[in-house]
Amino acid sequence: MEYYKVLLVDDEEDVRESIVRKLDWASLGFAVVGQAGNGVEALELAERLEPDIVMTDIKMPFMDGLELCRRVKRFLPGVHVAIFSGFDEFEYAKEAITQQVEEYILKPIDAEELASVFRRLRATLDAEIAERRDMERLRHYYAQSLPLLRQQVLIELLERRIEAGDIPGRFAGYDLDIAAREYCVATVQYWHGDEQTVEGRLLEVSLCRLIGDVLGSSVRYHLVQRLDRIVLLFLLDGGGAAQVTELLGQLFALSRRLLNVRLSIGVGSARARPDEIALSYEESCSALEYKLLVEQGQCICIGDIEPGAGSSEAPDPQYAEELLRCIKVGTQQELQKAVSALTGYLSAMHTGVQQSRIYLLELFAELLKLIRTYRMDAAEAGQDSLLQEGMTLPFSDMDAFGEWLAAYCERLRQLARRERKDSVRLLIDRAAGLLQERYADSELSLEVVCAELGVSAAYMSTVFKKETGQGFVSFLTELRMDKALELLAGTDLKTYQIAERIGYTDPNYFSYVFKKKFGMSPSKYKADRMSAHEPTNHLD
Repeated sequence: MEYYKVLLVDDEEDVRESIVRKLDWASLGFAVVGQAGNGVEALELAERLEPDIVMTDIKMPFMDGLELCRRVKRFLPGVHVAIFSGFDEFEYAKEAITQQVEEYILKPIDAEELASVFRRLRATLDAEIAERRDMERLRHYYAQSLPLLRQQVLIELLERRIEAGDIPGRFAGYDLDIAAREYCVATVQYWHGDEQTVEGRLLEVSLCRLIGDVLGSSVRYHLVQRLDRIVLLFLLDGGGAAQVTELLGQLFALSRRLLNVRLSIGVGSARARPDEIALSYEESCSALEYKLLVEQGQCICIGDIEPGAGSSEAPDPQYAEELLRCIKVGTQQELQKAVSALTGYLSAMHTGVQQSRIYLLELFAELLKLIRTYRMDAAEAGQDSLLQEGMTLPFSDMDAFGEWLAAYCERLRQLARRERKDSVRLLIDRAAGLLQERYADSELSLEVVCAELGVSAAYMSTVFKKETGQGFVSFLTELRMDKALELLAGTDLKTYQIAERIGYTDPNYFSYVFKKKFGMSPSKYKADRMSAHEPTNHLD
């Protein structure tokens, strides 16, 4: 059985032990995993133990319970806090509410009342877990509804109800892959005499299955059912509308023989951009209007009937934008896919060589800007090579260009990753440097350092621990203790003076922390050190 973890904080050890003895913690679903005698010590333990509940007194030396609550919620936002105190004052209760304290308990603590408090906390924690599990159930329902949702978003795409810039995000949200070099839409219209009956609907299902059998895995496509029509969005790697008509040609005889269904199929022109899919769909519907003028049993291609169909205007910038995104934050596989999409688009462009060259020059300019933004070394980034290739484009074909571009962009991706890692290391070095410089400042805290470096406390707490292996508070405490040893060994300063020199306003707390780490008080440490170095007198 898993228990919720409790961190108990009070400056009186007998009070802590009394609270531990009052309850059968396991039967309530809890385990006391740590105890602390003050807020500073509790903060260090909370960093390490990550408790579910912090139960703390208000009035304690060095850091009170409300300040502890405020700080611990910085790096453990989900923690629950129960405050107990012998001071029945409105101001404490009011401040506890502002710090999102779940329970406020007055001393002396009654066992039944305490059990009631933890039963409430257990119910809250259980509800949070149940909510997370409900999210899993919602995900399951979502997965069951996904086919219908995908149909809906595809219909929105065909009807131009999605802005061009929103298409990648909308489709990613439904786990729909529409990346391709070309897009072509075919609309299948069918007649069998009883379209509006149950039998007609079943025949439509059978026709969809037949289409799936014919197309198989030879081509990628999405199927959308619309009234008495079936719309097929083909994701092509090249070949254009001719490839689509060749594949669909087998449907006519099979549908007539197996299902007694007559078909007409209109095919739009191949398009290079996702936001032009709606154009291809409209063209496929327009092609069907010519069904009376063509021979039965063949696809009607808009390009054959209306030769002007399929022309394109200015190049689409989204392929270059996706390539740049993959260099910055993508994987190697995503980058390779983006390069393939871009070269496929360039191959299918109908704007001429000069327009393609301008497009590439603009892309290379963005790559140069990225090199400067990430402060990459020009030689490592191959900047001269990029400038040379950008001016001359010395490639025999698009495949050769794609290989060069993929290799070059992968180099930039690796350098960008290294720069990001270096920036995290630099951030931690700067934080550690601030601690080295200002450890004597009693006001020094995680929040102060983060405010100076311009990062959030939660982010700093995470990366600091990951990079150094220590929590921020533990790191600062250890640094101060090392400085204390130096001062005790090399100066005649009093204990209270050393405490001030290393950032402790309370000499008693300094002695407490020192003894906890080294097993003796500062004065005992100094006395032992002096006796060890006293010269021995020898009598002649």
